[in-house]
Amino acid sequence: GCSLFPQTHTRARNMSATVAAARPSSRFPSSRRFNAPRTRTRGRSVVRRVTQPDEPQPDDFVTFNAIVGGGDWSVVQAQVREAAVSGRLTPGVLGAAYSVYEKCKETAEAPEVLKTLENVILLLTQTLQQLDATPAVRLIDELMTIDPFVEGARVKAAVDDAYAKGSVAPDDLKGSLQMMLDGMAEQDEAWEKHVAQASQTSSKEEFEQLLAHASGRMEAQRRLTQLKAICDAQ
Repeated sequence: GCSLFPQTHTRARNMSATVAAARPSSRFPSSRRFNAPRTRTRGRSVVRRVTQPDEPQPDDFVTFNAIVGGGDWSVVQAQVREAAVSGRLTPGVLGAAYSVYEKCKETAEAPEVLKTLENVILLLTQTLQQLDATPAVRLIDELMTIDPFVEGARVKAAVDDAYAKGSVAPDDLKGSLQMMLDGMAEQDEAWEKHVAQASQTSSKEEFEQLLAHASGRMEAQRRLTQLKAICDAQ
C-alpha cells in the first residue's frame, strides 16, 4: 500500500504561467521506496512533449524515491531541483510518479495519500515545463508576477527590453499568450464541473482551497488577457 504518505494541504501560490500550485506542508517518510514494474518496456517517443509521462525504468524509480524520501516539502523541492540540474529529471520520473499514483488508486488508499502524490506530480510537471520552456514562455512566467492593470508601463518596458535584446520575437510572445488563453478556455467546461462537484463538500478547509484555486484561475485569465492586449498594441 501507500499509506505511509502523510496528509497534505494546498494553498494558492503567487501567479505564474502555470497558474496556482499545490504546496504540501507535511513530511515524507524517508523509508518509502517504490519498485519499477518488471514487465513494462520503455517505448520512448522523440516527439512526445516533455511534460507527458514516459514509461518508467528502474533508474526513474530510483530518482523518484530520492525525491520523496528526503523529508519535508522543502527537501522534496531541493531534490527536484538537484535532479533537474543533474539531468536526471525526465518524463520517465514523471511516469514513475504516475505509476505509484495509479497503484494507490487501485488499492483504494486514503484521499490524503493521493493528494500527496498529486502534489509531487504537479511539482515534477511544472519543473519539466520550466526546463522545456521557450524564451517567450519564460518571459510570460516572469510578467505574470506583475499586475498589468496596475503596472502596465512596467510590463510594456519589460516586453520592449526583450524585443530590443532579441531574446524574444514578437510573434512568439503573442502566439504563446494566445495558446495559453486558448488552453484555459478549453478547460473552462471541465473546471466548471469540478467546481460544481467540489462545492458540495462539507469540509471547510476543502471549500477554502476551492475558493483559492478559483480565485487564482480567474486572476491568471485576467492577467493573461491584459498582457496579450499590451503586446498586441506594441
